[in-house]
Amino acid sequence: MMMDHYTQATSSFRNILLTALEPIEKIAWIPKDTYNWISQDFATLNELTTENNRLETENLLLKSELQQLNNLKTEILQLTRLLGTVSRHSQDTSKVISVTNHSLTPTSHFITLNKGSNANLRTNLPVIGSSGIIGKIINITPFSSRVLLITDSSSQVPVRIQRTGKRGILTGTGTEKLSLQFVTNSSSVIVGDIIETTGLGNLYPKGRPVAKVTSVTNRKDQPFYKINATATADLNTLTKVIVLYKKENHYDK
Repeated sequence: MMMDHYTQATSSFRNILLTALEPIEKIAWIPKDTYNWISQDFATLNELTTENNRLETENLLLKSELQQLNNLKTEILQLTRLLGTVSRHSQDTSKVISVTNHSLTPTSHFITLNKGSNANLRTNLPVIGSSGIIGKIINITPFSSRVLLITDSSSQVPVRIQRTGKRGILTGTGTEKLSLQFVTNSSSVIVGDIIETTGLGNLYPKGRPVAKVTSVTNRKDQPFYKINATATADLNTLTKVIVLYKKENHYDK
């Protein structure tokens, strides 16, 4: 009986002691619990960071592929338009040639082609795009050609206004603008008029679009309008062009 009483007292004392130590034990476990929680949080953060980096990399690659796809679509569109232009000429009078270099500076506007005399090209051949006249070949080597663009300050093209047939000279300004000169201020000229080649000079074929009128100023003290225009062809994005040629280098008027 004494033994039972002793055992019961010991058990009660143990319970009281455990109860008293429980808060201390919980406090003692706080650093470990905190460490585990932080470790788990950092692990999650690291996983999120890794996943974020992976997604950023995939996004960058997808954007790069999309850009290449868009460039490919643009090239296909340009080729399709060029092929449509080429179909109007026999194969012995036109060649589709790649552009290897652009030079658009205040002093010179030209492009370089990857074909030359080895491809039967020569100087003073007209170069066109899907949307109109680009320029003419001015220098030639066996494996390359230099094309003077219509926007170069030394370029002059005999033209006429498509709507009225009024003639003038389209000159380059060394910028993206073109100047249509020698059109009398009694003529009918409006913004949006298409300017096309006349065929005069036996250089450019007749009836090819060259530019579009962007502004018309009537200078009452002078007999001619001041007319600004922009090229119908996008000269800044050329990748392929068409060179037109005939053995006699002659175009009907």
